[in-house]
Amino acid sequence: MKKKPGIQKAVDYISGGIASGILKNKLPPIKSLASAADVSFVTMWKAIDHLRSQGILSGTKQGTFLPGAATTVDSSGKVESHAAPALPHLAFEAFEPLWQKMLLRIKKDILTGRFQPGLPLPSHKELQGLYNVSYPTLKKVVETLSSQGIIKTYQRGYMVPMLSKSESTARIVAIGCGWEDGTLWIDYQDKNYFRILEAECIQSRLSLDIVVYCRQKGKLCFVDSITRKPYDLSNENILSFALIVANLEIHPEEVLQRLLILRKPVAVLDVVGGWEASYRTMNNYYLQLFTVTMSKFPPQRVGQYLLNLGHRNIAFLSPFHKALWSIIRYKGIEDMYRDAGYGDTVFTYTMDRYAFQWDFLQENHDNSEDIAALVAAYNKWQKYADSNFFRKFGHISYNISKYLTAWNCATGEIYHRMIPLFKRALENRSITAWVLANDYSATLALDYLKQQHVRVPEDLSVISFDNTLDAMEYKLTSYDFNLNGIVSIMLRYALRPSSVSSPRRKTVIEAEGAIIERRSTMRVTSK
Repeated sequence: MKKKPGIQKAVDYISGGIASGILKNKLPPIKSLASAADVSFVTMWKAIDHLRSQGILSGTKQGTFLPGAATTVDSSGKVESHAAPALPHLAFEAFEPLWQKMLLRIKKDILTGRFQPGLPLPSHKELQGLYNVSYPTLKKVVETLSSQGIIKTYQRGYMVPMLSKSESTARIVAIGCGWEDGTLWIDYQDKNYFRILEAECIQSRLSLDIVVYCRQKGKLCFVDSITRKPYDLSNENILSFALIVANLEIHPEEVLQRLLILRKPVAVLDVVGGWEASYRTMNNYYLQLFTVTMSKFPPQRVGQYLLNLGHRNIAFLSPFHKALWSIIRYKGIEDMYRDAGYGDTVFTYTMDRYAFQWDFLQENHDNSEDIAALVAAYNKWQKYADSNFFRKFGHISYNISKYLTAWNCATGEIYHRMIPLFKRALENRSITAWVLANDYSATLALDYLKQQHVRVPEDLSVISFDNTLDAMEYKLTSYDFNLNGIVSIMLRYALRPSSVSSPRRKTVIEAEGAIIERRSTMRVTSK
């Protein structure tokens, strides 16, 4: 008899816990298990009863016990001896009191924007249904959140307070690496952090200054991106700083030393990785680290997702494997597969000499000079061409100038150098899925597969990271890092550090993202 989806979900949860070794000896209370697996108490009870009938669990008056060796259960209830994929590490937290788990869960939902600032929270009855908790538990949670200043009383319930400050001149300062003219020296994807931060500040009626740090005559300087003049970091109206570390041209430690002496909260978002701050800096009271793209959790989620779809042999491809973020994504997926018993089934096809698009052009100076000459010729032609032409066909001029950039000119070079890797990956007939380091490289792979008449996902599934506009246009399954969520948490820390800070200052705060599933992936079907 086929089990209902809810019961199967509970069975899979316990099976994964046994296989990963996190659930040992005696099972936790059914209520705690049900909450952790996000199913009802009755559903979890039925799942445990089914596992008992299969001999997977044993029940006594003292509780439910696990077998001595790790086992798994397939969809038909048959016992399998091989290890099952481990579930995400967040799913198997220590079984602390339920109200504390709900406190962390609701607090995280508030910080990541599920409940919008300035709007009332759902009623107690709605929250009970949403989080599947009793009224006394929920009451204790909301009272604790209120005492911490995360929510405040509103009419007969609660609301998430606005982030705005009463001082009209109060401001947040976002800082990134740049040039003397105030231009940020980061790529398009990393600029999204500043864009989202700006939008959050506008919505919350906060002033935001965007400042770049650079060297002028060997001296570290800070320049206002609007006025292009030196920026005064000691301005008494500054509430806090948000440092986006996406470039290591100047070591972040040097920048942090300048900021921390001002004794104001400094939220540091590590985008690029590969740098270490001193012990004294890391333990500074005013410093809190955040991360998104450098976390090990996203690639683990991608690995688990592919395992759940039945992809046992996969390829990881990257033209930017000199970059730490690419290495972390590969290692995270490899670790997930190794933990699941598939240690030798992640095949790598990478180029470790390059970290950015422009690296491919800088290696060949002839190409760089050709591109510069092409752009100069276009600009000269545009200057002397008939102005009526541009008024009538202005979009042509725009499109030419848009694609005459080093970024886009590098695409052809990258594609050409990736072709041998694509060919080698296709030659391995056991591989059923490709994981690309980011959406940019995934679009190149999809273009190549289309030329080779390889059907995606019928013949080969493709997945990547970033969830950019390219992913949407190419119908590409991609991991969304939840940029809005991490920026929202950073902003709350900047205004009220005690409400966000981790228990230990050295702990890096993350915002959980999600896999956006599109047409490029599917479950493995038997041929």
